[in-house]
Amino acid sequence: MYKNIEILDKKKFKNLKFDMVSPLEVGKTIGVVPLGFNEVIDMACCSPVLIMGDENLEFVAFTGISSRVTIFDDKTLYIPMFLQAYPFLNVILKDKKSGLKSVIGIDKGEFCGDKKEKSIFLSDGKLDDIASKKVDIVKKLNFQRDISKKIINELKKYDLLETKDFKINMGDEEKTIINQFFIVNRKKLIGLPDDIVALWAKKGWMTLIDMHIKSLANFQRIFEK
Repeated sequence: MYKNIEILDKKKFKNLKFDMVSPLEVGKTIGVVPLGFNEVIDMACCSPVLIMGDENLEFVAFTGISSRVTIFDDKTLYIPMFLQAYPFLNVILKDKKSGLKSVIGIDKGEFCGDKKEKSIFLSDGKLDDIASKKVDIVKKLNFQRDISKKIINELKKYDLLETKDFKINMGDEEKTIINQFFIVNRKKLIGLPDDIVALWAKKGWMTLIDMHIKSLANFQRIFEK
């Protein structure tokens, strides 16, 4: 999944439809799930919550390495908004002036086509009900992801991030599962000025950061499966 992403265009895709697919099944096909600010605590209980990204770092949940080694075989887990919104997602475009623009995209893969079950657009060009609700989830998630990115920019400002990678031994070979991610350095965090700690605690950031750090123990949970 997420191999044929296109910008959602009501003229180009006026007849396009999609089939509903279980978010858990979507989750089994990807190993890293973007998280909104309010989702970090929910996912920290069952997966490692890492800091990753290219130009804009954000919180993500590491959920597995294959459809067999994944946390999403447990139907009681919280389902992240990124998965709930499938096949719709947020796409960041660069314009001619190198500015960034956020638009709605669609994974035009095996669950999309002219003969699928659910319509995307009505005859007047508006989104159909289910598609509209999923797009609203994308927008809500995107807003929360922006908050997370601002928090992480503050962590970078105070030099609290350290680089890590995740490797496992497979027989005689060492395999890299995640080439680069970041975690908050607890010692540096404790050494912050009291006024900064108090401000972050008031905003709820300290709880979020603490859950991120504690969640790293969940690497073991994934491979126990």
